[in-house]
Amino acid sequence: MIAPMTKYSFLVYHADYLAFLEKLRGIGVAHLVEKQKEVSDALYGQLEQIKKVNGAIRFLSTRLENLPTSPTVLAAIMDGKEVFREVESLQQELESKQQQLSILKKEISYAALWGDFSPETIAKLRNNDVVVKLYSVSSRKLEEAWLQEYPLSLISQQSGISYLAMFLKEGDANSLDLEEMRLPDRPVSELYHYETLLKKDVDAINERFDHLAQTGIERLKHYHQALTEDFQFKNAIHNTETEADGMVKFLEGWVPVERKNELIDFLDQSKILYIEERPTPEDKVPILLKNKSFSKKFEPLIEFYSLPKYGELDLTPFFAPFYMIFFGFCLGDAGYGAIMVLAALLLKKKVAKEMRNMLGLVFYLGLSTIFFGIIGGTLFGIPLYETGLPGYRSLALQFEARDTDINQLLFYLALVLGGVQILFGMILKAVNEVRQFGWGFALGTIGWLILLFGGLGLYGFSMITGVPMAQMNIALYILLAISGILILPLNNLGRNPLINTGAGIWNTYNMVTGLLGDLLSYIRLFALSISSAILGFVFNSIALQMSGDIPVVSIIIMIIILVIGHSINLFMSGLGAFVHPLRLTFVEFYKNAGFTGGGKKYEPFKKLT
Repeated sequence: MIAPMTKYSFLVYHADYLAFLEKLRGIGVAHLVEKQKEVSDALYGQLEQIKKVNGAIRFLSTRLENLPTSPTVLAAIMDGKEVFREVESLQQELESKQQQLSILKKEISYAALWGDFSPETIAKLRNNDVVVKLYSVSSRKLEEAWLQEYPLSLISQQSGISYLAMFLKEGDANSLDLEEMRLPDRPVSELYHYETLLKKDVDAINERFDHLAQTGIERLKHYHQALTEDFQFKNAIHNTETEADGMVKFLEGWVPVERKNELIDFLDQSKILYIEERPTPEDKVPILLKNKSFSKKFEPLIEFYSLPKYGELDLTPFFAPFYMIFFGFCLGDAGYGAIMVLAALLLKKKVAKEMRNMLGLVFYLGLSTIFFGIIGGTLFGIPLYETGLPGYRSLALQFEARDTDINQLLFYLALVLGGVQILFGMILKAVNEVRQFGWGFALGTIGWLILLFGGLGLYGFSMITGVPMAQMNIALYILLAISGILILPLNNLGRNPLINTGAGIWNTYNMVTGLLGDLLSYIRLFALSISSAILGFVFNSIALQMSGDIPVVSIIIMIIILVIGHSINLFMSGLGAFVHPLRLTFVEFYKNAGFTGGGKKYEPFKKLT
């Protein structure tokens, strides 16, 4: 659900305003309204600095993760600002060194063609009117006689090209048809020496980065928080309006209803004049999601797309069970699900507090994967329906007797789950429209619900009782009449019936074509489930075929192939199982639920350090 908000307008005497802001930040409940659309140059520069510091934190955090060990190192006496400056300076130096290395490697690649030489010898020859010129020619065109007839020396041959040096007197011309090349600026031995020095410099910079990663991240985070605090305070001043010839400062903010008493106590004690208002449809109210334990774990997923706007339904508790089911359906391997559950349980106490919610999500997704792995009969790529296990063997025989199999049933199950979610989304759309606009604006959606549920009810009654659909024409006509009136002329009581009819016809076309496409989209659940099972089976087959016949070694090889293969499959199939249910949620479900979105996250003005 979305936490209800209350709007407060503060009127503060100008001399007391800065102290008021400090105390307001200390309470940390008010999301300030931004009046100014454009940020000043000074604030923009500070915002860019915050982004850079955040980038430095991510950079060092990545290095810390890749270190083999993280020993306790005594940190140098540096504050966060000094750490950031050193990181920024080292990054610039590292980029410069890497560019030099790149250029040097190209130079080495060219100089190596001509071998090592002495610049002093070249200079002495030039002083004696002897010029050294370098040439290249296709090895097929090179004639051995040239080396005898001309002052020509073969230096090297690579990739079908011969590289030659010719010694000529000053003013003499070369009569051979050769392509002249430039003389390297430095001998290759000197270039290798410079390359070694540059690599040592790069290694030293990386060692310094590793040291900063072990000692400076917390200082950087503190610096980042201080910059953010300062930015928020200055931004609050920037969005303050001045009234009464500068004597009064005016500021607005949103506060969750459940926490407004904290603010009111402070305002009353400080004798601050304020106005309390309820949100209006025109207000851009910040969104604070307040869901229970299970649904809360799925809140990060909804932020990938968009937060709901204030006043509409929070769909998190409604899509959460579907997403969990769809994920398990797509991955569909009991072994992979068990790994996810165990990993979530083992890591929960070892990770930071902000990551525990994500591990809780992994736990539930793992349970769903185990469930569908048992139903689909897949355990680490092993098809359980073909193993002869008592329960699975009897089910396989029943499927065979009915000329079907588990895959066909899973295919139909995917369509059924899709139909259920689509219809459920349409129910939520009707509820949402009633909540936001009233019954008169929800009649079109209600008409479609009556038509769909009524049609399914008649079909189900026909299947159960054996009464042909042709004998239920009267009921069908009544159903079409009621739903047709709601869908066409009465779909929106706030408009003219003729306009409603035109809009209803267009919506009917979109609904008929859209529902079919939406329903078929859910086949991806079955397709991903099958692909995961097939890949697991393939890796098992490869492990058996490549392990060999040596008693102990074959088992070791088999285990290595199985671990690597199933790790790849778990990653690839897990990624698909994560992404595609999100796609079904944000496209099919959100569309049929009438989701509008566009809400801005509630970010209170508060102390961070």
